[in-house]
Amino acid sequence: MSDATQTMVKIWRRHLGDQPVGPDDDFYALGGDSLIALRVVADANARGIPIELRDLLFFPTVSELVAAVAGRQGRDEPGEEGRQHRPFGLLDPYDQALMPAGVRDAWPASALQVGIIYLSEASGDPRLYQDLVGVEVTGPFDESLFTAALAELCDRHQALRSSFDLGGYSVPAQLLWSSVDPPLAVEYATTAEPVARWREAQLSQALDWGRPPVVRCHVVALQDRFHLTLTIHHAILDGWSYARLCYELLALYDARLTGRPSGLPLPPESGQREFLRLEREAIDNQEAVDYWHTEADVPGLLLDRGRFGGAADPRETISFEVGETLLDGLRAAAGTIGVPLKSLVLGCHVRALSTWTGRDRDVVTGLTVNGRPETAGADLLVGLFLNTVPIRVPVVPAEQGELCRSALAAEQRGMRHRRYPLAMIEQRLGRPPFDVAFNFTHFHVYDQLGQLTAIRPGAWWAFDKASFPFMVDFMINSRDFGTAVAVAYDPDLFDKAQATTYLELYRSALHSVAGMPD
Repeated sequence: MSDATQTMVKIWRRHLGDQPVGPDDDFYALGGDSLIALRVVADANARGIPIELRDLLFFPTVSELVAAVAGRQGRDEPGEEGRQHRPFGLLDPYDQALMPAGVRDAWPASALQVGIIYLSEASGDPRLYQDLVGVEVTGPFDESLFTAALAELCDRHQALRSSFDLGGYSVPAQLLWSSVDPPLAVEYATTAEPVARWREAQLSQALDWGRPPVVRCHVVALQDRFHLTLTIHHAILDGWSYARLCYELLALYDARLTGRPSGLPLPPESGQREFLRLEREAIDNQEAVDYWHTEADVPGLLLDRGRFGGAADPRETISFEVGETLLDGLRAAAGTIGVPLKSLVLGCHVRALSTWTGRDRDVVTGLTVNGRPETAGADLLVGLFLNTVPIRVPVVPAEQGELCRSALAAEQRGMRHRRYPLAMIEQRLGRPPFDVAFNFTHFHVYDQLGQLTAIRPGAWWAFDKASFPFMVDFMINSRDFGTAVAVAYDPDLFDKAQATTYLELYRSALHSVAGMPD
């Protein structure tokens, strides 16, 4: 076994839960995903093995990966740590003179951030892109200690100390403030009734994205437990970041209750700036422009584009639970077919779409992808690092294993251009590039909640509302749904019978590929 192979095996073992790893074991079959892959890439680069995130999608075993990168020259461009940064350096010099007191840095808002804010304002719907999550926590509530934990959380993460100004500078800007007051409201009660009342009051008014912090925290304290709710504008956070914040807030509070250090690692300070640099590279890349236009320039699947435009209102949701038996069967099938679990369930989604629409060629679906920079600690970053891109399957094969491999190939093709903004794809195309979007999530950061000692999280709930007309989420161990598939749809564009038909077709495809009766 070569030195590089031995090193990569050790890296995989470190980031995959210290389980046995062989040179021919599949990264995704061992439980790897895009967030774990970021850690593997950063660790390998630090040890002189020059791999990229997309390499793991093409070469999912250590043997394949080491052979693929053998002889590859080191990167000529310095990594994040090697780049010099000065405050306000990404903006026009005149912008700095206009900044209000208390702003320590600012940078251009990303394309997705601008789009989300625009849609949330134009829709007039205060619930759009306002994300809430709540949890009942067993254990003592000490207001002073909890306030200190929330203040520490805000100090740790730039996004929680930021706001937006879309018209006062040379470009729409995200402003980083030196400090913010902990955004905490506490009610002492004998029942949990204030939780629902506060939630409904919060959802009836839009979050002010122009004033920091763009986050609210509410606690209902009972005798031996408390209910915690966080609400945050989606323009500053993606789903993984939200999960990261929930875990860290509880971990910081638990540490203060016990008098022990939290041991939480610090996120890299320049992560957001590095993401913006990578997004700008993608925008300036003509190859990316042409690639996504070709992928999306096919007839739409479902909607009359003359009747639909702008933000949809996906206010209805239907779902089904994915039991452990089915999930185990899907994982086994993914290993047999030779694709990541994400590609397997994406292939089943394409099958359901094809059957639902009666189309077996040029089936296009949106796919949510991770655009975090490939640097050390990228999985610790809190911010908005997502994009949703059109994934096209030119021909839908009759055999499901072949279809899942086609889904993987489609994702592989677009991997290098994954940061090119959806808004720009849509702008060139002259219409939305897809009718249905798909997202796969496994927020394993929540697994660390079992390490808390003074408090114990119990039942969770969540609310979020995006602007896609038909959104499919495959979730593993989510806090509110568990392991499930959920469809959020706009009833003005799809009736419940249509949504139910899709959901049953998807459930059938999943059972079929897992070799289980439906």
